[in-house]
Amino acid sequence: MSVHDPRSDSVRVTAGSQSQPPSRHDLLLAAIPTLILLGFLLDHVGALPFARGAVVGPGLAAMLVGYALFVEAPGGPRAPPEN
Repeated sequence: MSVHDPRSDSVRVTAGSQSQPPSRHDLLLAAIPTLILLGFLLDHVGALPFARGAVVGPGLAAMLVGYALFVEAPGGPRAPPEN
């Protein structure tokens, strides 16, 4: 697996057996389609009507996207623009 080193322009190659635990953003990205599918499964398996299942799952996923973008934003703080 290749890993980009943000401190330089080089790409470091690591062994495949040295896996890292998933980061918080990896888990957020995995939770988004899971919530959407869960909403659609609730209307088929449970007593939830289709319209509610189609709104609840994607609605929760949309809130998670907002959280991931604005509260737990990827990347570090940005430098102020130079004049």
